Amino acid sequence: MPELLATSLPEYIAAGLKEVAQEQGFTEGLYRLESESGSNMGDGFVGQLLKVFIREADRELVVLCKLLPESEMRKQQGISLFDRETEAYMQILPLLTKFQDEKALAKHLPRFDNVPRCYYAKTTLDKMESVIIMEDLRLQAYRMWDKANPVDFEHARLLMATLGRLHALSFAVKDQQPEEFAKCRAFEDPMGKMLELDPTKGFEVMMAGMCRRAIETLDQHDNFRREKLKQIQDRCVQEIVACTDGKAAEPYAIVGHGDCWSNNMMFQYAEDNKTPSNIKLIDWQLSRYGSPVLDLVYFIFNCTDEEMRSHSYQRLLSIYYHSLSEHLHNLGGDVERQYPRIAFREQLKKFGRYGLVMSMMVLPIICTPNDELPDTDTAMEGFMNDMNNGNTNAELAYGTTEKAAIRYRKRMSGCIRDTIRYGYI
Repeated sequence: MPELLATSLPEYIAAGLKEVAQEQGFTEGLYRLESESGSNMGDGFVGQLLKVFIREADRELVVLCKLLPESEMRKQQGISLFDRETEAYMQILPLLTKFQDEKALAKHLPRFDNVPRCYYAKTTLDKMESVIIMEDLRLQAYRMWDKANPVDFEHARLLMATLGRLHALSFAVKDQQPEEFAKCRAFEDPMGKMLELDPTKGFEVMMAGMCRRAIETLDQHDNFRREKLKQIQDRCVQEIVACTDGKAAEPYAIVGHGDCWSNNMMFQYAEDNKTPSNIKLIDWQLSRYGSPVLDLVYFIFNCTDEEMRSHSYQRLLSIYYHSLSEHLHNLGGDVERQYPRIAFREQLKKFGRYGLVMSMMVLPIICTPNDELPDTDTAMEGFMNDMNNGNTNAELAYGTTEKAAIRYRKRMSGCIRDTIRYGYI
């Protein structure tokens, strides 16, 4: 049974819920709040979820409150990401979807509406407080894909079409309402901000270790690919910074999701309970102004496998580009003028390596079954303690169990082979 929260909610959370209740027509003094945990083990890594029931008489509204981690260290690390997600939900996404609404598209035309409803979001940096209150998609039968398994073609196809429409919105607003779009241009990479606050260079050390680990998934005699990776081993962070530089992607930079892996999307299914019919993109904490291809290669290299890419990589890119072109046209734009196919190919060559570098960090988590995941606080604190003690081989404790290690070796080596095959490194 849910526990009553009336006396235990911090003021900033209670204030947010009060505002939501009032906006949704609940009567002050008559409604009550009850809660329970809102997430399962392995669902999220940067925050915690609280499921809250707003109840009055026979009426009920269920919302999810996304909160900072309890660990002080992780709170310090995560506050800037919550600030970014607050800005995404309250400013940037409404700006883009308002433009789409004003176009009054015909009912039969697809549109980008693939974001959960956000009722309230506020981050106060100096107080280290943040709460994001949104709808619970599970009540509409949305669910996550099992992250430990590569995504199948139908799920990948749906995401590519959705990203095409999301990116088309940026291209359209950028072209037709440049003054409004100026707010989006200021949407700098949040990882860059985090790196500025990393005086110990712990992230650089971590990425170098993860690159070494990735190299060891290759055959011992695969000298060509091993040498290719060793060239970027000590500059993984610089590669991330270069790839996420919005100015380097101009004139084709857009607002992207930024963290496109399977735990950050939820699917609704057709009657067969297997074919995805709709998708919602969640967790906008790494959303940024940058190259469109970042979202694509991040997802494809982390969430599909070598076998699927062997027959569907170009097909997925074509689905994305067709969706982008179609939606941009419906919004009054022209893809040949604003993002010609040759520019798309050039950006893949320029920024495609981002998928590989991010997979070094994300695949160990993806390949670890939820029931084998270490406690996030413990893993992060253990890593930081190793760093502070001068251990240059410090690694996060993901992907180390027997089952996870086998999955990781197969997925990571395939990712390396494909990145090199496509000419990205």
